[in-house]
Order: sequence, then structure tokens, then C-alpha cells
Amino acid sequence: MITINVPKQEEKGIINNQKESWTFKFDKILHNVSQEEVFEYSAKDIIQKSIEGFNGTIFAYGQTGSGKTFTMSGSPNNYNYRGIIPR
Repeated sequence: MITINVPKQEEKGIINNQKESWTFKFDKILHNVSQEEVFEYSAKDIIQKSIEGFNGTIFAYGQTGSGKTFTMSGSPNNYNYRGIIPR
């Protein structure tokens, strides 16, 4: 969990509905991990359950340039860098 605090701006006046605090909760942060670790943590169970007949979705969401396409597709030039789809 991370909390960000931004103090209210005094120049906005006494009645100021500016939000001061945001809290974000995460299940896991995958920082500098391999494509294999991303697959194992994020997709393996969903794919297994879909083979067994359950519905499953793997959805990459985030800021432009954050690595969504690489995570999903990987690199065609290097077997170790294949993404979720080819695995």
C-alpha cells in the first residue's frame, strides 16, 4: 500500500474541497522480473482454469510506454523474452 499526501493550497481559500490524500493498494508489484515470472504469477492459473472450462481474462492496462505490449507479446527475436500470449 502506498499513500500520497499533497497539502491543500492556501491560496484556494478557506472553503477548499481539494483532496489531500490518496491511498493505493496493490496485490503485488513485479519490478525487474523475467517474462517467465510474470507468466507464472499473472497468467498461469487463469489459463489452466480456462482449459478446465472456466472463463478467464488477462488484461494489460497502464500508461503509454509502460510495457503492456512487451508483457503480452514479448520479443520474437529471443525465446526467453516471449510474452504471455506465446507461452
